[in-house]
Amino acid sequence: MKIKPGPLFASAAAATICAALTAGRAPETLVIARSTEHAILDPALRLAEAFPPPPPPPPPDVVVRGPPSRTFRGDAKRHHRSPFYGPRTLPTATVLHEARASIAAMPAILEGGDLLVASLDGALVRLSPTGDLRWKISLGDRIYTSPLITGDHAVLGSDADRVVAVRLSDGRILWQLLVDGDADTAPAEAPDGSIVIAAGSSLYVIRPSGSLRTRIRLQRKIYGSPAIADDGTIYVGAQDDHLHAFTLSGARVFRRDLGSDVDCAPLVGDDGAIFVGTDGGHVFGFEKSGALRFRADVGGFVRGGLSLGRDGSVIAGVYGPRPGIVALDPTSGAERFAFRVREGGPRELGVSGGPLVDAEGRLYFGAADDHVYALDSRGSRLFAVPVTGDVDAPLVLGPGGVLYAGTEDGRLYAIQGAALPAPTRNGL
Repeated sequence: MKIKPGPLFASAAAATICAALTAGRAPETLVIARSTEHAILDPALRLAEAFPPPPPPPPPDVVVRGPPSRTFRGDAKRHHRSPFYGPRTLPTATVLHEARASIAAMPAILEGGDLLVASLDGALVRLSPTGDLRWKISLGDRIYTSPLITGDHAVLGSDADRVVAVRLSDGRILWQLLVDGDADTAPAEAPDGSIVIAAGSSLYVIRPSGSLRTRIRLQRKIYGSPAIADDGTIYVGAQDDHLHAFTLSGARVFRRDLGSDVDCAPLVGDDGAIFVGTDGGHVFGFEKSGALRFRADVGGFVRGGLSLGRDGSVIAGVYGPRPGIVALDPTSGAERFAFRVREGGPRELGVSGGPLVDAEGRLYFGAADDHVYALDSRGSRLFAVPVTGDVDAPLVLGPGGVLYAGTEDGRLYAIQGAALPAPTRNGL
């Protein structure tokens, strides 16, 4: 779980860029034209010299065509649904990989089962389905962001204040863009191929070539990854207590005051509605127009992101004092079920995001009690698997029903099943 840092201090180069960008801007929104691209890219080129790519290893055998898990929480709408069936049986957990630091980002799975795994030591690795190392590179600082797979490369950010595109075959950096602040949210791909990522207090819309298309500047830090609707509308929350909606060109669609920090990645529903959680312990639903649909009290921080159940339920991971999973009706916000990991405990510990939803509607998530849980679609527990550290990163499901979980102690677990127990209603 990432602890919110104090004030950020930009480098001299970044400060110069920021001052130039800020001059003459509107109070809350700034759209930067093509003329600023060279100012952004030139420092990035100098940074590339400081972090040269490694020598190319032999290319892997797997050909990437269309990975089953290509971005944070599955797609640009952040549904966190998988096309695969998860473990139906009582599973065992095997350590597939050990990183040198915590795994806080959801891994990506390539076609054929290879995985991209990032960790807080700044390392990005490509692993075979059995854990063999294909290649490894360093991005210079902590990586909280899940990779976005697009074409033959992955796009992700790091706390080195840059966004990079990494070639999948050998780990070489294809392009990089210097940004003004930690790039610690996951990128999303718009319908036109643009890449949207938040860094510091700004949203960046990047062309597939790596050049800057639009920059949208907010007043406070953005911790939640942006979501994108089919029409290209970007939704993002910030620590200015607001949910924001913008077009890809930077025009504001709407802004809604939610009364507390919005560190949760928004969720775009099947009908175009928008859902988001807050540090005030609420989940909000909005119509596509921005009109309020509902406000539901779930009793704790909602930070990592929401999930969309197969029945349309909006499912939140909730922090203490009653950490667990809460499923809401998408129209009224009424509670459909709640599964509590435990009763009582610190407000800063709990479940950091909505669960992974498999093809049959089963729910899988990790918690700060060093367990991975599975529920049926009605919230009854199927099993709980112990691991050796907090599970704050979203889970990912691979071919053959293999569930992957990254932990705070740097281990990546592969979880596979054996014998299915009868469901129980709640608790450990």
